[in-house]
Amino acid sequence: MLNFPAKKLIRFVLLVSLAINFLLAVYIYSKNGNYFFSNAVAMLHDQRFIAQLSNDIPRTIPAKYAIDEVSVTVFMRMTGLHIRRFYCDFLRTSVLFWPASYGKLVLVFDQESALDQKLAKILARQFDQFFPDRKLEILYEALPKDHETLLKLPWPKRDTGYNRQIWSSFFNDLYTNDTIIAWVDSDTAFSSSVTLNSMYNGTRLRVIGTDCTVSRADFAKRCVKSAEISIGRPAVADFMLHFPVYIYRDTFANCRDYLMRRYKARNFEDVYRNISQYGFISPVTTILNYAWHFERDRYDWNFKICSAPLDEFNKRFQENATIRPYDIQPVLADPQLSVHTGNPGSALESAQLILASYCLSHKAAGHNLTFCTGKRDLPLDNNLILFKYGRAPETCTGDLKTTCLAVLQRHYDLVGSEIREKKRRMEWSDLEIVEKLVKEINTTCPAIHNGSPKGKIPVV
Repeated sequence: MLNFPAKKLIRFVLLVSLAINFLLAVYIYSKNGNYFFSNAVAMLHDQRFIAQLSNDIPRTIPAKYAIDEVSVTVFMRMTGLHIRRFYCDFLRTSVLFWPASYGKLVLVFDQESALDQKLAKILARQFDQFFPDRKLEILYEALPKDHETLLKLPWPKRDTGYNRQIWSSFFNDLYTNDTIIAWVDSDTAFSSSVTLNSMYNGTRLRVIGTDCTVSRADFAKRCVKSAEISIGRPAVADFMLHFPVYIYRDTFANCRDYLMRRYKARNFEDVYRNISQYGFISPVTTILNYAWHFERDRYDWNFKICSAPLDEFNKRFQENATIRPYDIQPVLADPQLSVHTGNPGSALESAQLILASYCLSHKAAGHNLTFCTGKRDLPLDNNLILFKYGRAPETCTGDLKTTCLAVLQRHYDLVGSEIREKKRRMEWSDLEIVEKLVKEINTTCPAIHNGSPKGKIPVV
């Protein structure tokens, strides 16, 4: 047995070690964005640092927390090349439909880009001056090791910037301390108000997936197959559909750790090179297929399956990974609240949804706005498209239309009550401010018109 002085020495060494780790963690997190201005971000990609940080991340949300106490980050991997999309698609609609109280916006730019740094300064000043109630954090990511070859993967016909965002998406968790990441792309346009009900079922985060895209889009088929090979489990769905995608922060780290172990890799760069050999990569599809197999009780899953009856579809899975009947409902419990757009400005082909949501919300609040008269006085069934899964058949047909309308009415009644009780701000003037701010970067946004030019509301 150890004598008393030896025990004291061991205890002293342990305490010193804990103190050093604690001070290192405080240093990392207290620096906020400044820490990430340096090449330290590249160091964080080293698994030794990831392992150290992930030990501090809770594996589950403590039951004592109410969902409105859980912290959320709206996360976007940005580049100055997409700045017009950011203003015109994302920012214009988020100031209407994402409440400032729900969480901050984190933008991660390219560290080496002078353009990105210039635009970041403009954005920071504009938020401070015109949207002081909205918290913006701007961070930077250094180029990864061996980026000359790494960033030619896994989409060789796409530019390096696109592949860099694919790579970066596996590390979204490193740029926030919040429990939940609401992941968006710069081509995301909100089409209706985000509510707590749209984010959660109880305390579980809502997730939407489908296999209907697999037979209709080759890139979706290849991304799903890549995810399946990467994680070594049958893929359940394509999740590259609508944003925001809500993911627990630690799910990112858990997925990386799993892939590192699976490939016996020294670092994630090695993993990435391996999985890039399988074809296209969709990080959201890979990460959420991982979550289905290893963290599925943390999420509320909502699937639309087109390829086979459920019993037949489930034959590919082990018993603990089969889709349960309650994972497939005829109608979503809450409408999808954004449009994932294809081309710059194409979100505004769906502008009718934005106008309808704005006016229906204020109507539910008891406000008779002059703005919402005439062609802008759109009926509730204008927004039935918000129940459609990407490339799946229309949902709200036949008897299901009544159910869809009831869910929509419940959604707008909730939003209206929050406006009426001053728990939610929804002012068209905020959108118009963004339209003025974008001119500072020498561009303009397309007009939000009263209806689709082709008489159809497109949803990607």
